[in-house]
Amino acid sequence: MDSALETAMLDVFYAPADGKESRLYSFAWRTNASPEAFVIQSVDLVIERLTHDAQAHQHVPTFTWPQILRSGLELGYGKSDIRTFLDQALQEHDSTAAPMAIKLIMPKVGGYVAQSNIIQTRLHGCAHVESVAGFLRPGERIEAFTASKTPRSGKAALISELYDQLTTAIGAVSAIKNTTPGLESPWQVLDSIEQEFQNRLGLQFLVPEPVLRKRIGLVQCLDYRMSLELLLHLNIDLVVFDEPGTCMEDSNGPLAHLRESFHPIDLNPDDGFVQRLYLATRDQRLDGLTSRFDAIFEKVAQVAELLKLPTPAPSAMAIATDKYLTRITCSEPNLDHNQDGPRGQAICVKSRQELEKRLMDSEKPLQIPYPVVVKPTNGWGSYGVAKAVNETELLDHVEWAAGYIIGFVNSEVMIEPYCDGPEVDINLAMWDGEVTFFDVCDNAPTAGDLDEVTGSGRKDFQEGLFMYPSQLPASEQTMVCQYIHKCILRMGFRTGVFHCEARVRDSSMHYVRQSGSGIIDLEAKSTTSDSEPSVFLLEINARAPGYVGLYASGWNYGVDLWALHMLHCAGDEARFRALSVSFSNGAQHDSAVLLIMPEKKGILRSEDPRPRLRQEKPELAACVPLCLNYFKVGQEVTPPDDTENCFTSVMVVESKKGRADLMKTVEEVRFEWTPVIE
Repeated sequence: MDSALETAMLDVFYAPADGKESRLYSFAWRTNASPEAFVIQSVDLVIERLTHDAQAHQHVPTFTWPQILRSGLELGYGKSDIRTFLDQALQEHDSTAAPMAIKLIMPKVGGYVAQSNIIQTRLHGCAHVESVAGFLRPGERIEAFTASKTPRSGKAALISELYDQLTTAIGAVSAIKNTTPGLESPWQVLDSIEQEFQNRLGLQFLVPEPVLRKRIGLVQCLDYRMSLELLLHLNIDLVVFDEPGTCMEDSNGPLAHLRESFHPIDLNPDDGFVQRLYLATRDQRLDGLTSRFDAIFEKVAQVAELLKLPTPAPSAMAIATDKYLTRITCSEPNLDHNQDGPRGQAICVKSRQELEKRLMDSEKPLQIPYPVVVKPTNGWGSYGVAKAVNETELLDHVEWAAGYIIGFVNSEVMIEPYCDGPEVDINLAMWDGEVTFFDVCDNAPTAGDLDEVTGSGRKDFQEGLFMYPSQLPASEQTMVCQYIHKCILRMGFRTGVFHCEARVRDSSMHYVRQSGSGIIDLEAKSTTSDSEPSVFLLEINARAPGYVGLYASGWNYGVDLWALHMLHCAGDEARFRALSVSFSNGAQHDSAVLLIMPEKKGILRSEDPRPRLRQEKPELAACVPLCLNYFKVGQEVTPPDDTENCFTSVMVVESKKGRADLMKTVEEVRFEWTPVIE
């Protein structure tokens, strides 16, 4: 125990809520100091079961709970208050003689709750933590906890102090039964957790101004449960506009409690879409309007403007949803040219026939500096994207890409130079031109990078693995983010959340296949380049990353980009800035988004491996905190080049043992999730 901290001790009889008889426990507690800027501080609590001797303990007080306790938002996961939390923890520990370590989270200042599940989300994966609970409700006013000034003399004063701390706590953490060398006592474990509190809970989630309830319209809504629940924790009511028959329509369905209302609408982004959406939304008293569906971003922004709601300019959205417009808007002469000629120029065609004419033009035939990348200008992901090294491949790929139907329409096709530098994904949050958060992750080499032909018969760029955090030098990561920030501003954005892709040209690192394991990962080059590293922009998406990537990033850094996106839609600057604060120590672990691609079309015969792995390989199962399986046994799996869905599973894989262990774990998980298709 830290002798520098004053500790109080008291034996009490404690009765659980289930009606069982009172039991005798020893309670010991101490209050920890916290940095001045923090809105919370913690109280360490160690509880130990005692043998009851009736005569010796006849004057021991009984701890009595009030009828009403502070509680969190339940959402069907059971009651969330301090008594329930303590009862469950005591029940799990009563079978052992070991003392139980609890950390209570106390409000140090008064304020309004910016996000009611912030404690649970910021402590995801925290070392030495067994369970976490929050006792906050969306937007409620919290008063600062003031410790009693009464001297700790006598049992009455002590039990009053213990009562005040338990009933005022806004969150609680129970520590695991520790086996780590050097952390033998529960107090030492709590000291270790306190260091993580300093790392994770330094954001201003109790804000000074009232958090008003907002109504946000979402055009197209997928069954992304945690993101939908998050809106309730943000004090946001969800109004859904979607096709009839989709997941949010049924008023008695499993997702109905997550939305306030559902309004059917035809999502075909034709000439009448803006008018249809305007008529559907104009009487809904919305505070914001948005979508996760790239094909309608520009039109949704037009409707938001008509409704006088916070929104990026439709002209900026038009650029962000067109890769060719993004390229020509963000191109820089000093980066896109060198002494040898064009490096970043791109051309756009509507069809193979148009390209053939331009290649055979008698006066000025088109000159193509191979290798090049062919991609739909309005695509998403890497659908329809392929590498061409000669004219035959180029014409074939343009015909293929032009045939993709993206969001109800055929796309034009962009042809741009291939850049062989390491590819990265960048998430960036910005308010009024100021970057409030960014992260960078590595995109593992694809078939196009390795010059391998996939099931599509082409060298495509379908992603299969993203690794967090990036292994690139900090200088190269900063360079990428500064460049992306400048591009976003040039496109006409001032505020929002952006998911971007780029390559680092002339990077100091490259991908190397390791001998033995076959794992490919970044390593420093043995020789330095004569050219300075620079950025080759791939795309800028004016939205948060996809659902699984959202949580890979959020759990790693503590910032939920979906929350920031929705707060931007509501025009809530105070909470946007407050919730943009990353962990003070940066990324908390290594993690990956792993995408499992089927090799062929057919019927899925393999079960979800998670139930089996929890029994047979619990440590491996624990490394996969989130997984989406897109098909069930007996369903037909779509072919690899399908534009609607081409993955059987997408998951987050985590490791606390470093990048090398992460890559090894990814291969184990990939093997277990490899689908059997007949």
